[in-house]
Amino acid sequence: MRSLLSVNHEVQSFLKAHPRENDWITYHCCKPLVRDLYLQYLVDWLEDTCPQIVTTYAVGKESSVQELLGVEEHVVIANHDIDRNPKNEPKSEAWIGSVEIEWQGSAIHFYSPFMEQCLAREPLILMATKSNAALQNLLCGLKQYGLMRERNGNREILVVNGQNVPVPAHSWDGLVLPAQMARDIRTNVEGFFASPERYAYLGIPHRRGFLFAGPPGCGKTLTLKTLASNTPAKFISVLGTADVDDGMLRYALDLAEKHTPAVVLLEDLDRTVQAKGISLSHFLNLLDGLKVLNGVLVIATCNEPDKLDQALLHRPSRFDRVWRFELPKYDQRLALLRKRGRDFFSESALETAARRSEGFSMAYVQEIVVSALLECTHDDQPPNDDHLFKSLDTLRTQRKSVSKQTESMDERETVGFCA
Repeated sequence: MRSLLSVNHEVQSFLKAHPRENDWITYHCCKPLVRDLYLQYLVDWLEDTCPQIVTTYAVGKESSVQELLGVEEHVVIANHDIDRNPKNEPKSEAWIGSVEIEWQGSAIHFYSPFMEQCLAREPLILMATKSNAALQNLLCGLKQYGLMRERNGNREILVVNGQNVPVPAHSWDGLVLPAQMARDIRTNVEGFFASPERYAYLGIPHRRGFLFAGPPGCGKTLTLKTLASNTPAKFISVLGTADVDDGMLRYALDLAEKHTPAVVLLEDLDRTVQAKGISLSHFLNLLDGLKVLNGVLVIATCNEPDKLDQALLHRPSRFDRVWRFELPKYDQRLALLRKRGRDFFSESALETAARRSEGFSMAYVQEIVVSALLECTHDDQPPNDDHLFKSLDTLRTQRKSVSKQTESMDERETVGFCA
């Protein structure tokens, strides 16, 4: 593991290579400024629009294995070969290494050191130029590219303390929730963004807070993905990790205010408010303090609402609507089994599996079909009902052997959008 001392050495080396006495102007950009200047898109912008201005290129592109192979891991793909085909490379915000370009007759150099996960809470990019005017002009072009990319098919959820996540297409018809609940959530979200003038006319601050509560794997994540896919707003997420702190929450809300209309997603609120870096009083003040977050909708998720401080739940200006995502009833389980398995298994088998899966989360119900299809693939046999029943029995046994309620495959469905 590379130490902070090693990173500091690289920073010092960059500064020494661009001394002030030689008319170099250097800038240190941490995460907020990187986002504001769209520097995360620098490499893709150069490759897509003006590769001819690059004089030196030694960059590694970070991409998820899921993006390449469908696996939920992360790797760093280092490619220092300038003679490559950019169109075959996956698009990624994360990049490390150095890029030197010639822009409007002036040299501009960029450098992003590799940082371990534990050091990357404030990733940095260094810039050096001999002409501020040239740098500002370049950044204007980069900003237009970034805005275009976020507006078009490359929609992403900006994750303040993690990797940004692409937003695939999800339809409301694909949600397996009680019909009235799905309509209620959709109506409230769409109504919020459709009527800012109505809020102003009524003298009501144009902000709201929603809470999605319930056990893992019951549809909270898919509902948020559906919202992100269908809502014309900037989505900003804060993951409920152990190292989340007040600064991350403040930055997320500041960014949302700057880019309204916006949605701030707070993953695992029960974990977030218990993190060492979080002050509950400061968090409450961020939500409904003197600063009015007009045009910002905050949606939090929580597996165990009973663990939340009552100050969060009993004041409407913080979370004025709470939807509970319960374990699916028979009709929901059958609907999901039909959706995933109707092409492979008989209707009677799907109905039997729905009856026998009482107490399963939506993630577990889906796994009944997935495991059955994998089993028949491994056996090199066409799917049949016996595969479905065998998968169901295996998962029923597995659920009983799990020592902790949340320690299961359901945890793959987190609001961190890793899936």
